[in-house]
Amino acid sequence: MRGLDMSTMTPDGRILTITGNPHGFMGRWLFLLSVYIKDNVFRLHCGARGGQESILLNSPIARQSTVREANQGRTRLVSIENEEHGGTTLVWQSDFHEVSTFVHGRDVPLQTLPSMLGSLELRDSRDGMTVLPRLGSGVRLAYELGANSIPDVATVTVKPLEEATEQVPRAGGKAVRGGLLWRDDLYGGGTERRRMLILANSSTATFLMPFDPSDGEFPALIESIEFTLS
Repeated sequence: MRGLDMSTMTPDGRILTITGNPHGFMGRWLFLLSVYIKDNVFRLHCGARGGQESILLNSPIARQSTVREANQGRTRLVSIENEEHGGTTLVWQSDFHEVSTFVHGRDVPLQTLPSMLGSLELRDSRDGMTVLPRLGSGVRLAYELGANSIPDVATVTVKPLEEATEQVPRAGGKAVRGGLLWRDDLYGGGTERRRMLILANSSTATFLMPFDPSDGEFPALIESIEFTLS
């Protein structure tokens, strides 16, 4: 590993490698998975231990939140119920990482998330947490994205190419170190426009949103950075 190049384990057991990055990332990566069990589906966020609490309890809605917790051996369960939104974030924490989900409703039992995770095998280490279906469970997982940000430069979202085929243009694209590059202008209310760039190669599709499109460092980042899954 040289300079600010880095690798991190994804929840499906692959390695996401970022090379040629002239900047540092904000912190650890946050991953999103969809879990398909027969006709039901729920989403899990996977990230560093304490991440969801930090986000939710330091946000403007913290005053309206009710927090409950319990310890089960080496794991910790946390429930963060928001009265205004009528929903509850459930968190399962291990030594280094955590998984969390959002459910609608209040007074949700703490054991709800462990029950949802019963058909999964979770392996936690300093390098990352893998979330895999238990053998014979019939569960299907879709690793949907990894999210991070480069301070003062851009937000970064990485998806496996197979999960992003409908979002990647089918023709054209500029050849850069990390694959083929496209620009997509996103329009909000009125005439507000935000620039997004799509970088795709044989294993990943990466979506970069600059904080300031006129930032001279952003084009240099695009020309130099590469994301690969192996």
